[in-house]
Formats: sequence, C-alpha cells, structure tokens
Amino acid sequence: MTLAPYSAVFPQRLFAVDENGAVYVAYTTSLGRSYHGFPYRGRLGKRLFAALRAMAREKNCETDFNQWVKKHITIGGPPEL
Repeated sequence: MTLAPYSAVFPQRLFAVDENGAVYVAYTTSLGRSYHGFPYRGRLGKRLFAALRAMAREKNCETDFNQWVKKHITIGGPPEL
C-alpha cells in the first residue's frame, strides 16, 4: 500500500499546547516519520483556536495560553482545521 506524503495518516503539520500555554506547530520532515516543532506565532482559524484552547484547559494552563495568544496570535483566517 502506498500512502500520499501528506494525508490523514501523515499530517503535514501538527499543533499543540505545551504545559506553559505556548502554542507549537510541527511540520513533517520525512513523510510523517519525524516532525520538527517550534513555537507558533501568527494567524489561527477559529476552529483550530478553539481546539487548542480545549487542549490548554485539559492541561490546566489556560491562563498562560491566553497570555501567549494575546502576545503572538491573531484569530481569524488560516490555518484552520
């Protein structure tokens, strides 16, 4: 079975929130076998933002997340889920 380089199995990018509330993005480096992540700054679509906020709530770091967003994130537009 051959898989496309970027698919649901190997997403091109992944978003996450760390325990300090910072938003990270990771891009695939070799067809999903490895990813390189770094802090994300820029635009986030509303659905992706909501998903990351839920992740911050689960990690009990929503206050820090809100501070990160205020400094580094613009809500609206791509990327979106």
